[in-house]
Amino acid sequence: RLLDAPPRPAPLPAAPPLDARAPAVVSAAPVLEREEGRVRVYRTAQGVPVLVRPKRGAPLVHLGAYVIGGASEEPERFAGLTSLLARTALKGTERRGATRIAEEAELLGGSIGASTGSESFGWSISVPSAHAAAALELLADVVQRPTIPEDALDTERAIAIADIAQLRDDMYRYPLRLLTSAAFPDHPYGIPASGYETSLAAIDAAAVREWHRTHVLEAPAVIAVVGEIDPDEAAAAAARHFSALLPREATPVSEPRWPQSPVMSYETRDKAQTAIALAFPGPDRRDDERFAAHLIAGVASGLGGRFFEELRDKRSLAYTVSAFTSERRRAGMFVSYIATSPEQEETARRGLLEEFAKLRDVPVTDEELARAKEYAIGTHAIRQQSGGAVLGDVLDAWMFGRSLAELDEHDAHVRAVTSRQMQQLARRCFDERRLVQGAVRGGRG
Repeated sequence: RLLDAPPRPAPLPAAPPLDARAPAVVSAAPVLEREEGRVRVYRTAQGVPVLVRPKRGAPLVHLGAYVIGGASEEPERFAGLTSLLARTALKGTERRGATRIAEEAELLGGSIGASTGSESFGWSISVPSAHAAAALELLADVVQRPTIPEDALDTERAIAIADIAQLRDDMYRYPLRLLTSAAFPDHPYGIPASGYETSLAAIDAAAVREWHRTHVLEAPAVIAVVGEIDPDEAAAAAARHFSALLPREATPVSEPRWPQSPVMSYETRDKAQTAIALAFPGPDRRDDERFAAHLIAGVASGLGGRFFEELRDKRSLAYTVSAFTSERRRAGMFVSYIATSPEQEETARRGLLEEFAKLRDVPVTDEELARAKEYAIGTHAIRQQSGGAVLGDVLDAWMFGRSLAELDEHDAHVRAVTSRQMQQLARRCFDERRLVQGAVRGGRG
């Protein structure tokens, strides 16, 4: 006979919501400036925009504080400075140590994450709606008052350098890094936001603190909130807690010059495969032709796409093959990636370029276009179910788009694309005289 199970312990009482600390200076409640793309736009007393996107039924509220620029403004000898700032800000503030930051975030039901791209950086947290005010205060403390401890900076630098070393063995990300550096030589877009071992080693705590003062406290910053929350209350809380931020205009980025002749950047590894990333110039972030580029990628890529069917299924030239677009403020790329065996490198490359030639020479079929549109609209709809994804879209539209109105225009832009427009874009962009490649070649180095 089975023994009787011991009585279950009583559950621990739920922790009460953490109260947000009152700021030293109480700011006037922000006034609603306008509503656009279902986003309510407010500004703090200092002029920093606060974007609130109500999302009914969302179990979490997503909060972010982001800045335009960062890595794109760094001197190359200090590449990675913004990344070190974003990471080390989590390790202590004037009010909290690293452990307390982590513990408070966990009690609120989330954790603060830092991210750095080539043209923006920031911090975000997602928590249940009841803890939104407290999470805003915690996030604001990390953003506005990091102390950048010397020992924490040393640790984050060591981790960053180790990540770069690991990257060299990544047969997907490293060819893309080689490609990007070759496509944008002598331009900030060609310098990795993560930096180099030598540049990271040259950065000290004083430089990071000064970068914070000049590129966070006085910066083209934006605060964004997405979730089931009262917009006026969320904006008022954001304005109170982020009162130390002062706005400034974003630093312009020069237009890069795409190479006018073929460029190849490669390294050799003791690997059983060769990985090639190749790219042509494409539309930039504000160019509506990017929707046609997205649909070309949809026709080319994926399990049922042209590239996969022809190069892997029919010709057995690839372990994997894909295509996608990459857009920035002043430039864009149409990228394709293929992994193959070292002895088939040239055949696989030539096969991939033949597929690009078909996109130039022959319009996509009505069936292909309809399928690509259906996929693009469907995946966008699924994406909107995630509050974190919506937060990212709101920030992207504000920082790099034409206006917040584009948040409601995606499906219309996709439906308006024609096969003729796609072919015209392919003819203009897919010119092998402007081909840029990055590759890690397998075999003995």
